[in-house]
Amino acid sequence: MKKNILLIGMPGCGKSSIGKALSKSMDLKYIDMDDYIEKKTGKAISELFEKGEDYFRDIETECAKEISNMENMLISAGGGIILRKENMDFLKKTSTVIFINRSVKNLLKSKNLGANRPLLKDNENHIYKLYNDRIGLYKKYADIEVDNNGYFKNCVEEIMRKIR
Repeated sequence: MKKNILLIGMPGCGKSSIGKALSKSMDLKYIDMDDYIEKKTGKAISELFEKGEDYFRDIETECAKEISNMENMLISAGGGIILRKENMDFLKKTSTVIFINRSVKNLLKSKNLGANRPLLKDNENHIYKLYNDRIGLYKKYADIEVDNNGYFKNCVEEIMRKIR
């Protein structure tokens, strides 16, 4: 196994909940990339997006490079990490990439889907477009794919089985 595990997937797919549970089960340090970006910049993700998506993505790429040099980490990436090949090039070198797939129907049931997610804030139906635009990239970069359309604990157990 590579020295880190990276969780990718749509906003609301369960990366944070699954990541925290998985990190405890695997004795890995947990890091949420959005939290890392906010601590590094001293600004909320929504504030960074106010300066433009490209501005945010540049910061995200810088942080992806830094995080890729860490060890024994369970990394929960932002939903758009896959939009820049260089992000995934950095992270795939040191991480086993797990795509947490969740149906759009179930994503829309997620609590606070638009909260703290600038690309979904004004139009939750935009999630259909995002899903269709990103699904191919998530699958392309994933070493392992799991569905999270039921209980997240089942997803954690499935990931554990697939990693071992």
